[in-house]
Amino acid sequence: MIRIITDSLSDLTMAYAKEHDFDIMPLLVRFGQEEYKCGVDLSNEAFYEKLETSEEPPATAAVNPYEFEDIFKRYVEAGDDIVAIIFSKHMSATFQSASIAAEGIRSDKIHLIDCENGAMGQALLVETAVRLRDAGKNADEIETEIRNLIPKTKTYFVVDNMNYLHRSGRISETAAEVNETVSIHPVLYLKADGVNPVDKVRGRKSALTWLANVLKERPADENYTLVIGHSNALERAETLKSMVEDAGIKNNILITCIGPIVGTHIGPNSMGIGYIEA
Repeated sequence: MIRIITDSLSDLTMAYAKEHDFDIMPLLVRFGQEEYKCGVDLSNEAFYEKLETSEEPPATAAVNPYEFEDIFKRYVEAGDDIVAIIFSKHMSATFQSASIAAEGIRSDKIHLIDCENGAMGQALLVETAVRLRDAGKNADEIETEIRNLIPKTKTYFVVDNMNYLHRSGRISETAAEVNETVSIHPVLYLKADGVNPVDKVRGRKSALTWLANVLKERPADENYTLVIGHSNALERAETLKSMVEDAGIKNNILITCIGPIVGTHIGPNSMGIGYIEA
């Protein structure tokens, strides 16, 4: 049997994972003395309610090696093959934890992949791996396909509130105040080693238009799922989905709620897309 494993930075829910038969390793988020397992003790939606009332940014922690060792060993001893698609090693210690566990077990049944991505991009790679498994592909074939898709995986965010970027130390207080005053929203592109600003838009409507337009300028491969991510803004995500469909884009669309790790930096009401470029 082939076991697909990912982490909660993919923003896929535990219910979705159960329905599609794969495992999610939850990272931790802390508000003061309160600690939660992402997606287990605290839903992504509930996280934003806490984020908006918290005076200080929450702290986050990676999955530890012992948790990976436990699940890897259990599946290897059962004779299963593992394909683990983990958040970029440059942005979280979670991949390092998985690597430590895999090195300790030393089994060719463990196929460990740094997806060089996260959030919507990671979600679509996991969803692709699940589809390949269900189509009868073996672990080597799944790993090869996912690695080939990584360079084509595009993930964009449009940040709604600049104050969260300031709180997390990503921009200065002055920059946050200026951009908020004139309703400017930065467009960020997720790379293997972090995010890169690629544009700015004015107003929330323009944010959705930018995301829809990028799919016209740099089209998605229709053979793969397009993921729309939102930070507790489901209604806006549904609007973007309609805009994308009205533009004639034929991809299967999956909507996810962006989780605590990325959400700490971009705050509520932000929007994003992840897709495989044609």
